[in-house]
This record gives sequence, structure tokens and C-alpha cells, in this order.
Amino acid sequence: MPQWQDLLHQGNDNFHNKQWKQAEYCYKEAAFYLDSLWSANPKNVELLMAWICAIHNLSSLFEVQDKAELSLQYLKIPHERMLSIYQCNKYCEDTKLIAQNALKITFMPILMFSKRHPVCDTCTQSLAAFQSEIALNQQIIH
Repeated sequence: MPQWQDLLHQGNDNFHNKQWKQAEYCYKEAAFYLDSLWSANPKNVELLMAWICAIHNLSSLFEVQDKAELSLQYLKIPHERMLSIYQCNKYCEDTKLIAQNALKITFMPILMFSKRHPVCDTCTQSLAAFQSEIALNQQIIH
């Protein structure tokens, strides 16, 4: 089993046992490790999804500890990174397409978070605008 998978499993075990500091450590280590692996191979969707998962696990960890602001920050990290890649011309079309697809995955947890916790007006407007953009970009199949 790759090291990052082991770290995620340990983090999940610690999370379920309410060992918050140990879970945080494991999730951060997994995220750091995955980030370096994915940066070296940006077309590897498995590594990207695992990195997003590790960051989202950190968000969940902080949310259960009533640290909503920190939780939201961790939700925004992968979303903003995917948006940046998608909008940047230095990446190839394949990488940009991967980022575009990942945006759909990173957006929904932020939207669901905003329904559970109050967010600022600017964030609410950004969420609505992004949701509209997703709707416009989806193909309609008849």
C-alpha cells in the first residue's frame, strides 16, 4: 500500500476515535505527500482525487471541532487551485480538462458547507456565479 494511502487510513482511524491531533497530522502528511506526487505527474487523476480527499478530510476534521472558518479554508484550497490551473494558459489542455472536472468535485462540498454555516455575501455571490457557470458549461443530451 502506498504511503499516502496508509496515512489516510490512519487519519480516518484517528478521526473515528476522536484523536483529533493525530488525525490532523496524518491528513496533513498525506496531503503534502500527494501534492508532491501529483505535482510531478499532473495528469494522474488518482493522485489528484486522493489529494482533494485528504484536504477535504482536514475540512471535516475542523468542522466537527466547531472550527468552521478553518474548515471552509480547507475546502477552498483544492477548489481555488483547480480554478487557477483551469484558467492558466501554461498548462496543457489535458491538465486543464482534469482541473475543470475536478472543479465540479470541489464545488459541491463548499456549496453544502454554505448551507450548514453562514458565509459572507461575497462568498455567497461567488458560489452562485460558479454554480451558474457550471450549469452553462454542461452539455445537454436529448
